[in-house]
Formats: sequence, C-alpha cells, structure tokens
Amino acid sequence: MGKFELHVHTKENDLVAQVGGAGIVQLYKNAGYDGLVVTDHYFAMFYDWFKDEIDLNDHKSIIDRWLSGYHAAKAEGDKCDFTVLLGAEVRFDGPMINDYLVYGIDEEFLYNAPLLNKLNSLEELLEILPTGTLVVQAHPFRDNMTVKPPENLFGIEVYNGGTQELRNRLAKDFATYYNKPMTSGSDFHEAGALAKGGIITEAKIETMDDLKTVLTCGNYSIIEN
Repeated sequence: MGKFELHVHTKENDLVAQVGGAGIVQLYKNAGYDGLVVTDHYFAMFYDWFKDEIDLNDHKSIIDRWLSGYHAAKAEGDKCDFTVLLGAEVRFDGPMINDYLVYGIDEEFLYNAPLLNKLNSLEELLEILPTGTLVVQAHPFRDNMTVKPPENLFGIEVYNGGTQELRNRLAKDFATYYNKPMTSGSDFHEAGALAKGGIITEAKIETMDDLKTVLTCGNYSIIEN
C-alpha cells in the first residue's frame, strides 16, 4: 500500500511557493509517500512573476521556464527511487476564475499546444488534450470560484489541504451529487502543507498511465488530514 500526492507547487514556478522541486521530493519521501504529481500553476501571473527570465513572444522559452520545477523534482526523484509525474493546474485568463488539475499531458504536448491559459473555456481545453487525459476541478468552493455542473470533468478535488473544512465538505457533497470521482491533494506551497492530502492505493504508480488507471478504476482512498 502506498501514498501518492496529486497537488504540488514548486518554488521554481510559483513566487508563493517556498520549496524547490528537489526539496519537495525529499520532504514527501521522508513523509512516507511513494510519488507525486507536480501541478504547477499554468496561469497569467506566471508571465508577470518571471517576465525577466522568459521571452513572452517565444513559446519554447515560456514552456522551458514553466517546466523547471518539474525537471528539478524529476531529477531528484530519479536519484532516490521516488516517482515524479507531470501535471498542471490550469486557469484561463477570462473573468471566470476556476482551477483545473490536469493529469495526462507531457512535455511534447506543452511545446506543441497553444498557451493553455489563453484558451477561452474548459471545453476548448478538453478539445485539445490528449486522449485519456483526466481533468479535475480543484477546490471548487474557494472564494471567487464559479460552481457549475461538472458534466465535462473527470472528477472533483473534494479534499484540499489548503482549504477550509466546510468548503471541502461542500466539494464532497458536490461530487457526490453529480456522481464524480473524488480526489485529494495537499496543494503544497510550503513545508506546513506537507502530506495534507493525496491518495492511498495498493497499486504501484510509476507512470502517468498507472495513475490514470488507479483514478479511473477507483482503486484508491483519499487522504483527509
């Protein structure tokens, strides 16, 4: 039986985050986890935070910089037999503020796809994602989130380590009502958020396909710390 974290942000990609990718791997390994998904924010603030390090007119430059936290975590994970997978937390630039955890993309997709935050809607994102990609709405009952029927989503993050208990309960009721798979994540930005969420499963997760199989088959329980 193993633990797997589904919602992590690295210092390389996020000015709010306090721990780099390599440090996060060591923290989670020491906490008894077997792996994690790096789900760095893919939204407009990234361009403002790191405008001096990227060429806003060069797609490759943007993606190279965006992947730096994942690459740091993956390199450390490879050294210590700890699985690190690539995901994203996408928010579109329009007036509706929702965050979507994306499981199933790879680097090739990111380099060839349009900038995801520039898309106009979840429907546009779903049209271009690779077949089998799972999209989960993150913390849907936080302030400023827009709650709407989740028919097009795979699942709902019903436990978020950085969200109040009442709002997590509302998310669980929401997922139950719509019969959607439930996920959990620490929403790690700093050491105090360590191991606040994730899933427990008897299946070994070494690849994104392994993780998607676990989630789609429901072969897991959620961590609610």
